[in-house]
Amino acid sequence: FPVTISIPQMNKIGLWVVKTETSFSAAASVTADGVFTADFTSYVLRLRYTTSTTGSVSFKLRASGTSASTNYNYQSINGNGASVAASGSTAQTSANIGILTNGSFFSSATVDLYGPQLAEATTYTSTNMNSQGAYTAPINYYIAGNHSTATAYDGIEILVGSGTMTGVYSIYGYNE
Repeated sequence: FPVTISIPQMNKIGLWVVKTETSFSAAASVTADGVFTADFTSYVLRLRYTTSTTGSVSFKLRASGTSASTNYNYQSINGNGASVAASGSTAQTSANIGILTNGSFFSSATVDLYGPQLAEATTYTSTNMNSQGAYTAPINYYIAGNHSTATAYDGIEILVGSGTMTGVYSIYGYNE
């Protein structure tokens, strides 16, 4: 007699491109609108950059083309050689995701964003590898934070604290 076996359909888990790799040069900020949708709950921003001055790199969430400039909170820890330092900031105008590069040395950041398109607080983590003086002396920088305003956002602005930045970025949605 025939036997029927039912196999449940497996969900595909992975990253889906929502913003292809985009280059920028000598920019104070770059924006990507319409990237956060109901298709995904979590996103990842991948950034490779260098800055013209000793400023930090951060982001602001955007709704309908307007950047939100209040209620960013974060805690950071960094390792520089044998030294470790921690700091925290509340009620900031942007969310810190990386530290300066000051010139010729590229750095990178991977930022996980949780729920930016939901009408609730958005949380994030950033892992930043920084090369501010030489590639032989990398600095590890880890940041965890949130944007405490309960608003749904559809975009992001990446900006530098002072001067300009040059590099590439891309954004992916987590298919879970």
